[in-house]
Amino acid sequence: MAKYDYGAYFGPIEPLADATRNADSRVWGNGTEKNKDAHDYVLYLGCNVLRTVALAETITAILTEMGVDFVALGGPSTCCGIIHKSHGDTDVSEAVTAQTFAKFDGYAPKAVLTYCPSCHAHIDNTLIESGLTTEAPYLHVTEFIVDNLDRLNFRNRVERRVMFHAHGDNDQAERDSRFARAILGAIPGLEVVDASGGPEWGHDCGSLQIGLVGAEKHASLVKDLFVSAKREKVDAVTALYHSCYRNLCPQEETHGVEVVHYTDLVAEALGLPKHDEAYKRFYKASDPAGAFDELAQRAEARGLKPARLRKTLDVHFGAK
Repeated sequence: MAKYDYGAYFGPIEPLADATRNADSRVWGNGTEKNKDAHDYVLYLGCNVLRTVALAETITAILTEMGVDFVALGGPSTCCGIIHKSHGDTDVSEAVTAQTFAKFDGYAPKAVLTYCPSCHAHIDNTLIESGLTTEAPYLHVTEFIVDNLDRLNFRNRVERRVMFHAHGDNDQAERDSRFARAILGAIPGLEVVDASGGPEWGHDCGSLQIGLVGAEKHASLVKDLFVSAKREKVDAVTALYHSCYRNLCPQEETHGVEVVHYTDLVAEALGLPKHDEAYKRFYKASDPAGAFDELAQRAEARGLKPARLRKTLDVHFGAK
């Protein structure tokens, strides 16, 4: 059996993030600095959220608005190890996980705030199955926000009716869903129709889970979700997980229902500047050449050579 091409999987992530991020500098670090400053919290973004980098910028803006002392880590150099584990490279996976745990511990945080559902699940499983340990406790960022709702100063009403999509295949997914609904429920003016899925959806809408659920079955579940959204006359489907957001975005064209991430609604209510979510725009356009024309000058100023930018855009936005 051919060895899995990890370079092809991880390689296009940060180049896309650097080309499409709104800020001049990255909101995430890689944890490799030798002398780390202590922080109360580590926001652990994982790898794949950087494909939709505006979501990473939004959650960091929310925590900053809340006055949280944190450092954000993300990208392939802080991988949790789940991709390696899923392809049978258990020893490599544990080494990658151990390296990331050491980066967490280097900041002496009170806790690690996880963002990616796959990363959180992998950490859970690794701590059970291996001899690895980490000094800091960890919890999903939605739980942290709910515990600190008093820090959210909602300046704006969000007069929208949305359908909330999350997962419920295990206790942690149900907790994430419950916390996110509580956050949305605190937003003035927002009406939420709950459409959290059960075990049939898997743990999230990422490619690994879609493979386990089955592509045809997942497509059927997605179709039913958007048919329900049309029937309920909602303004948008709002996703909890970034992987769900990324894979539901194409349904906008099919069903005529907007897809938003829950943190965008939080940011709107807080009055934070809106980040351009370029991934959705470029995916819907399916025009890598047009994306290159828009991004080339900015990307080169950020150290991304034209050839690599073209390859990155072809991978993400080329022929489906």
